[in-house]
Parts: sequence; structure tokens; C-alpha cells
Amino acid sequence: MDQLKNKTLQGLMYLGLGKGAAKLISFVNTLLLARLLTPEDYGLMALVMVVVGFIGFFNEIGLGSAIKHRLDISQAELNGAFSLAILISASLYAGLYAASPFLASYFGYPVLSDMLQVVALSFIIGAIATVPDALIARDMRFKLYAGIDFAMILLQCVVTLLLAWFGFKAWALVWGFLASQIFKTCSIFWFSQWRPSRIGDLRAARALMKFGVTVTYSRLTWYFYNNAKTVIISKVLSAQQMGIYSMAATLSSLPTQYITSLVIQIAAPLFSRMQTDLSRLDNALRRLTSGIALMGFPIMAGMGLTSAELVPVLLGDNWLDVVFILQILCLLGLVKSVDPLITQAFISIGKPNITAKYTTLCAVTIPLSVYIGAVFGGLPGVALAMVIAYPLSSIYLFYQARRVLDFSLRRYLRALQTPIEACLFMAAVVWLTQLGCYHYLPQQLLLTLILKTVAGISAYGFYLVYVRQSGLRDCYEVLTELGVKPAKLQRWPFTRLKEQ
Repeated sequence: MDQLKNKTLQGLMYLGLGKGAAKLISFVNTLLLARLLTPEDYGLMALVMVVVGFIGFFNEIGLGSAIKHRLDISQAELNGAFSLAILISASLYAGLYAASPFLASYFGYPVLSDMLQVVALSFIIGAIATVPDALIARDMRFKLYAGIDFAMILLQCVVTLLLAWFGFKAWALVWGFLASQIFKTCSIFWFSQWRPSRIGDLRAARALMKFGVTVTYSRLTWYFYNNAKTVIISKVLSAQQMGIYSMAATLSSLPTQYITSLVIQIAAPLFSRMQTDLSRLDNALRRLTSGIALMGFPIMAGMGLTSAELVPVLLGDNWLDVVFILQILCLLGLVKSVDPLITQAFISIGKPNITAKYTTLCAVTIPLSVYIGAVFGGLPGVALAMVIAYPLSSIYLFYQARRVLDFSLRRYLRALQTPIEACLFMAAVVWLTQLGCYHYLPQQLLLTLILKTVAGISAYGFYLVYVRQSGLRDCYEVLTELGVKPAKLQRWPFTRLKEQ
């Protein structure tokens, strides 16, 4: 078996299991916190993370991506990158510490000053892990990643939940986040087995910095257009409305964030190793895109279809305003879950400037659309504006992919055909189930939620097994490539493949 393919599939398995368990714990923790914290608490933390996250992109100026992209790299360059990351992080922390009172005054929440000063410590904490983290990813040591991520999420959930129980309110989210970052950095630094041999040689990192600056710019503009809505909603509407949007965004992003981040984590070093063979890279891009869609699309569609029952059952009646926003964001999530692979491909072949132009376009169109939506339509207007603006901006991305990569839009859409068709079939079955439940089981929210969920899962599975079996065939191939003996797969549903 091809060693690179073997590493990729094993990475998907290890990261899938580790991140899946971690996200399940995080999802349960979110539901519990919703009953202990208020929308305003979530809104305050969202504001903090927008400021810290945006400034934090300067922390490593793309040094990690540059290290992953390079096929060969010297110890001197790694030393320089480590020194530069520490220097930049300390400067950023000092600057944000001094500016935090003014930012708190601008947003109108005095408590933000102290929260910013504490959370900003993650700048220095994260900088220490920049080089060892990139080396672990470059070597595709995904089993180690999976263990660290699981333990980190578990620690964050425990700390946050305990502090929320004891009445720390928004500070529970702050200390939980900081504890997780300290644990992650210590673990990565310890297990990477890399140590700086010389501190202060910044000149050696010049070549890495040149590549990383463009990547950093792309990340900054990406972060801006993804989080500008937090500032816009908070200023145009209110912190409570921001809390509602934040909860809807958290729920809608849980499945896609897990699946997409899992695949991107593997795709970055994988695409870099294929940067001289565009045909092979395009094939890997389509296979990974199809995998994301097969797993993520039914979850997003199912969450949107059941949101009217899901929200009151899991969060309580105080969060009913989340329902419509969640439905819209789940629809948007179908697009947002797959296109990051294309931008990663541009970076991997050494053309981060294309990604930078795309994110610049989004940084203009999406915040403007969100502002117009907030002014004229409130929170629903914001969600609808996102659904319109984001896909339109992606047209440029596909155009550049066709021009630069060995990319065909027809082949790309064909990779998405099966999951889209299966989701449409699932939606029809769930809608019919809903009509029956509303007629025969009025006001039975929990039972209706269970029946709609079972109907959706059954419909999606039925379509893949009995109607269009390309997804089932892909699953069979992946299992055999992971080492599962074909004899163990001679059972339903894989026996359906031989009936064709």
C-alpha cells in the first residue's frame, strides 16, 4: 500500500475517533452551559474571542504554514522561527493589555478589559508551540494530535462547567479556554521532541516569514469577514442578540467544524507533498470533498430540519429565537464545509496570493451584507444576508481553481452529487414525518424529535444503499485500505455492491 495514502487514511481514523469523542463531549457541555449561563455571557466571550483571535493571527505570521509547506528545512530556520514567534507574541500581549480598557469602553462593557487581559495570555502560550506543532503536522503524526485534542477539550469542558456551576458566569468560559491552551502547548512541546538549540537568530527565518506573511494576510481577512458579524450585531442590535446568534452558530458549526477541520488538518501536509503533481492533488481534493459531504451534509440538513424541536428540548424555551437562525446557518454550512479545501490547495502549491485575493473579496462583501441585513432585517436579516453573500463570493474561488489547478467544476459537482441527492430525499421523508407528527402527536416535542431523527437517518441510509451506491462503494474502499479484510465486509450493506 502506498505509504502516503496509508498515513492519510490512518490519520483520518485516529483524528476522527479522537475529535469525534471530543466534539460529543463539547456538544453535551454546551447544552449544560446553556442552562447555567445567559446569552449575555456568551455574547461577552464572543466579543473577547473576536478581538483576541484577530490579533492572534499576527502571533506566528504564518510561520507554521511555511514550515509545513517546505519539503526541506534546517535547524537554524526552525530556531529563527521559534524566536520570532516568541518576540511577536510578547509584543502583541503588551499592546492588547494596554489597549483593553479602551476596547471595553468602546463596546460598553467594562468587564471586557479584565477578560481581554487574561485571554490574551494565549498569545505567548501558543507561540511556544508554533514550531513543534508544525513539525508534528509535517510528519503526519495524527494519532498524537488526536490524543492531545481529546484531552484538551475534556479539560476545557470540565473547568468551564465547574466554574459556571459555582457562579463565575462569563469568566467560566475564559478560564476554561486558558486552561485548554496551556495543556495543549505543554503536550505538543513535550511530545514533538524538538528543542530550540539557539535563541535570537531571526535572520534565518526570513524565507519562512516571506511565505508566511501572505498566508497570515489571508487568515486575517478570513477571520475578519467571519467575525465582523459579532461586532456588527453587538453594535447595531445588542449583546443579547449576539448571544442568540452565537449559540446558533455554535450548534451549526459543531458537525462541520469537526469534520472540516479534521480533513484540513490532514490535507495541509498531504497537498504539500503533492504540490508537483496537480492531477494527483485534484483527485485527492475531490475524494476528501466527497468524504466531507457524505458525513457533514446529512448532519447539517438533519439539524436544520429538526431545529424546531431540537432547540426547546435541548436548550429550553429561553432560546426559541435560535430556531430560525439555526435553520439558515445550517443551510450555509453546506457550502462552508467544503470550500476550505480549495483555499488550502492554493497554499500547498505555493500560491497563497490567490487565497489572499479571495479572502479580501469576502472581507468586503460579507460584512457589508451583514450590516445591511442587521439594519433592515434584524437577526434574521443577518442570517439571510450570509446565505446570499457567501456563495456569490465563492464564484471567484472556483474560477481561480479552474485556472490554476487541474480542476473541473463538473468533476467537483459530481463528487457532491450523491450526498446532495441523499439529503434532498431525507428532507422529503422528514417533512412527511413532521406532518404526521403534527397531526397525530401535537405538542409532543421530544417524541416528534426522535421520530424525525430516526426517519432522516433511515432515509439517508436507504438512499446510499439502495438508490445511489457510490458513497457506499467509497466507504468499502476506505475500510479495505485501512486494513479491514474483505472477508469481514461480506455482509449487508456491502453485499449490495455485488448485486449490481
